[in-house]
Amino acid sequence: MVFPQFKNKHKGEALFHPEDYVRYWKYPENLPKKYVIVYSPGVLNYFKKKYHPRKIRIDSHTDVYVHKGIGVLRMKGVGSPHSGMILEELIGRGGKEFLNVGLAGGLQKEGVFLCTKALRDEGTSHHYLPHGRFAYPDNGLTKKLGNALKGVGLKYSDGITWTIDAPYRETKKEIKHYHREGISTVEMETSALFAIAKYRKVKIAAAFIVSDVLGNKWEPNFHKLDVKRGLRLMVDASIDCLRN
Repeated sequence: MVFPQFKNKHKGEALFHPEDYVRYWKYPENLPKKYVIVYSPGVLNYFKKKYHPRKIRIDSHTDVYVHKGIGVLRMKGVGSPHSGMILEELIGRGGKEFLNVGLAGGLQKEGVFLCTKALRDEGTSHHYLPHGRFAYPDNGLTKKLGNALKGVGLKYSDGITWTIDAPYRETKKEIKHYHREGISTVEMETSALFAIAKYRKVKIAAAFIVSDVLGNKWEPNFHKLDVKRGLRLMVDASIDCLRN
């Protein structure tokens, strides 16, 4: 049986909606319509020091930092359910455009990758869309993000990402298979975010810098200076992309 367990789940109407949740918890009404989603506290600190944003407290766990109508939000958890829930709530408060930028494992090489589609090897996306291998970003916003990456001097490649729920179960056979298939990166959120954005009719795009290479062995490079610099430039490019 194709996941999820309930047939044609994606066609059903939910009992309650993100708008109901954010009204109940009295989310601020002055939230922006454009967002950059990040995951690293260091990247958020860089953004705060450079852009001097205004802080908006959403709840005891989540803050949005706003610069010229663009919100930057750091996901404090990992994985598709957490990021998907936050995305839903931002959409429920009027969010329309989203960029998802951060680290990813590399199946081919190091570098920066602009995501063209995401392999759905997680559970969340299947509650939003019919069964299928891939979820897709918005083409126009992806092109804009690519141009912005070039504008800050970041060389990138187009790439497919593999989104998985279980990072310690990236098996050797899978890695070799997806390497041969030409998949560039692996991470834990993107296919779910793409699916939610399509379901909710908002725009999203994504880009990653490789922090660790998955080849014949695991090669972690999280703390390399070029990785940190690349993340910062990706944030600059994201702001430029959404500003225009």
